[in-house]
Amino acid sequence: MSTRFPFTWAAAGLGLVLALVLALGGGIDTQAGRGMPLLTRLFIGEFGFLITAAGAFWGFKHRHSQGAAIATLIAALACVALAVAFLVMGIGLWTEAFGGTSVAIHPSPVGPILG
Repeated sequence: MSTRFPFTWAAAGLGLVLALVLALGGGIDTQAGRGMPLLTRLFIGEFGFLITAAGAFWGFKHRHSQGAAIATLIAALACVALAVAFLVMGIGLWTEAFGGTSVAIHPSPVGPILG
């Protein structure tokens, strides 16, 4: 085992914590006014995706140099799974917020022309 800092395990652990925060944070309760704002949830999702994707890359790149190749491979696969989960959650946040439509794809009507 290497004496270097195990970034892949740290990324998997941090990704798991961020995924739990994102999943349990839920939507905004409109009646009580509580919950995480959309921008905060999007930021957590993007940060979690970047950290776990970097952990997967680092784990696959350095799995032989860290000594325990199987343990590093397991952590890298966990990072891949978490990165995919963050990607799906992020897309879900966008479709939840905008009702599955985008203004760029479906522009709103301008209104009647006065004349």
